[in-house]
Amino acid sequence: MTRQETTAEPNIEEILSRLDGAKASLVEALEQAGDADFNRDHGDGESLKHSLDRTVDELNFYYGRLTARALNLPQPPCLTRSDVGSLREGTMAIQVAHRRFTNLLHDLAPDDLAKVAADDELGSYTLQQVLELAIAQYTMRAHQVRRLAGTAPGQPKA
Repeated sequence: MTRQETTAEPNIEEILSRLDGAKASLVEALEQAGDADFNRDHGDGESLKHSLDRTVDELNFYYGRLTARALNLPQPPCLTRSDVGSLREGTMAIQVAHRRFTNLLHDLAPDDLAKVAADDELGSYTLQQVLELAIAQYTMRAHQVRRLAGTAPGQPKA
């Protein structure tokens, strides 16, 4: 195998590192938010609570489901819709959902990234696309949390 062929292959460690980094960025944004920001509705139906619940549910029921299908694994059992009661509980729920999601990836091989997750409801994606979507989800949610909490760069805390 030539060096050029090797660089064309997706790098699992790099993708997983970006996934962990994006999750860490979200957790950091949540840690900077105040408890008073948790239930505050910003007029568009968005609150930190709503954002946290959606993120946990998407990790469990969207990204986790697609990953399990791509790798021919069972989806983790006993999943319920998120209904966090505080910022701290939401942060912990994100971390638990992330752990559950990444447990599906523990034996990942380079060929696995090309496996397709086909689902009538969710569509068809390669595992690499699912991971890239999860990274983008974390990044988008971190920006949203900073905006909702008034901690975005250049934005004074409300």
